[in-house]
Amino acid sequence: MKKKLSLRDVNMILVVVGLVILLAVYFLVFQNYKTKNEELNTQLTERQAHLTELQGYYNNLKSYETGTAEGKANIKSNLSRLPLGIQSEDFLVYIMDSVAEVNGTLDAVTFQDSSQVKDFSTVIDEKQVNVTGYKVGAGFTGTMNYTQLKNYLDNVYSIDNNITYVDSFSVTTDSEASTLSVSFSLSKYYISYEGGEYVPVPVPDVALGTDDPFRTVS
Repeated sequence: MKKKLSLRDVNMILVVVGLVILLAVYFLVFQNYKTKNEELNTQLTERQAHLTELQGYYNNLKSYETGTAEGKANIKSNLSRLPLGIQSEDFLVYIMDSVAEVNGTLDAVTFQDSSQVKDFSTVIDEKQVNVTGYKVGAGFTGTMNYTQLKNYLDNVYSIDNNITYVDSFSVTTDSEASTLSVSFSLSKYYISYEGGEYVPVPVPDVALGTDDPFRTVS
């Protein structure tokens, strides 16, 4: 004999089923949406922070453009003082001209091999270029007076010249001749990069048969 469910039992069953469905919806649907909502809030916060950062860049765009232009100008100015190669003849012409410019006299010149000093990346002609820097040395002896010596040191470090440094120098006085015997050790720097072309310094014409390129004989 089958037992007939009472209306109360039916209602109880319906309540239990409803609770089960409600719990299933909560755990399977609501929690899923809650997780997605939290993920969206996280992404929104991150994007808002990124947008704020971009807005700051935009607000300072003129300053960045000005700074970039100044930086490029400084790079171009400094690179213009670094030739694409220095040969012994180039250094010799520099020494001869620089000593003659202060009306000093030149007795002898010695040269050193170049050496690699630095690899770096920079902007040349609006392109990122890998560059190698080199150092080359030379020395000379000659005579100058005190004023000529000071003028020579000023000229070496002039911003109008290619980058040159005085590594060392010594002076011996000649009281009878009122001159200074000077000995200088100099360093110059140059760069090399793919596509860069070395241009030699123009060498003054020397008549055939002349074995005195230092002009020590009038």
